[in-house]
Amino acid sequence: MGYPSACVAFFGAVRRASGYRASGAGLALLAALAASSASGDDAVKVVGYLDFRKPGFLIVDAQRVAVGDKTAIHAGGIHRAADIPLGYEITAKGRRGADGTIVAAEIEAKPNGMAFLEKEVLAETAQTEKAYLQAKEVYEQGPDGKKQSIGALHDSGPKVERARRIVDRILPSYVDPKKVRVYVVDNKEWNAMAMANYSIYVYDGLMNDLDDDELAIVLGHELTHATHEHSAKQAKKGLFSGIAGEAAQFGSQYIKNDLGRAAAQEATALGVTTFGNAYSREYEDQADRVGLRYVYEAGYDYTKAPKLWEKFAKKYGDQDKVTNFFFGNHSLSSQRAKALTGEIARNYSDPAKDPPTHAARPR
Repeated sequence: MGYPSACVAFFGAVRRASGYRASGAGLALLAALAASSASGDDAVKVVGYLDFRKPGFLIVDAQRVAVGDKTAIHAGGIHRAADIPLGYEITAKGRRGADGTIVAAEIEAKPNGMAFLEKEVLAETAQTEKAYLQAKEVYEQGPDGKKQSIGALHDSGPKVERARRIVDRILPSYVDPKKVRVYVVDNKEWNAMAMANYSIYVYDGLMNDLDDDELAIVLGHELTHATHEHSAKQAKKGLFSGIAGEAAQFGSQYIKNDLGRAAAQEATALGVTTFGNAYSREYEDQADRVGLRYVYEAGYDYTKAPKLWEKFAKKYGDQDKVTNFFFGNHSLSSQRAKALTGEIARNYSDPAKDPPTHAARPR
């Protein structure tokens, strides 16, 4: 998990799984069917968490993973894919068929235990959340100790209730909803973040300008940073917030673009864990993929994701590389829209094959 994500990002959300436990026979049949159509397939490896279980599939890193009789399973005392608990860490190797399904040759699974630096990261985010609550605002604090308000913090009211409903609907079943807090920040910009301790902050500008489907896409992306523990993983790489803050503050002096300068300063304020950006490109792209899956499973209109990126590009411009760096190591808006269009075509073109689980979730 991690230090405050400061993901000056703008995206998307999760939903509980139905808890369906597919039979070994069903998984084997699905694997055989997928293999029969995989003549021109590609070798792939996916690493992530078991977010959802479907009839015949495991959903890992937002991808369908089919397991057959010949699949080697390394999961301690677990010998069937159908018995791997939701929330386990999964590494799956196999080949992707023409329908987008990955037919697994090998699966490694293990419990999601406390990662290196995770305890420290959780303590840091809890302390930051407590400070915001006491001040009743989200703020940045410079090297001189002076605070600059980003916006008043709200933990109740119609907007908080709206954001909370969306978060609850997209939250995966292995995350206890009682662990999650949702806040709204008085700020007209389009921004949101999810800290490693599952405190979620949504700017008022998003609440005012986006519909529920679009807001779910934003929250899904941010929530993925928490569920997939990107902050702890980033910290493990040795990229700490103290160095990052000084570097971002220094670098912001040389950005002529006002938006880029503000992004750099805000990244510093919210406790980024890398050299001037919130997360690596790898983690940002994963948040896009998994966030889209969360939105799909929750029954929101996931097809709006590419258009939403176009809206961001229209509002803020398709950022230059320097500005984009300080927003987080995101792909440019146009590239992200293209990538999400590809995800939709590959993984969601046939809902009958992979029906969303939203019917099991109260609305």
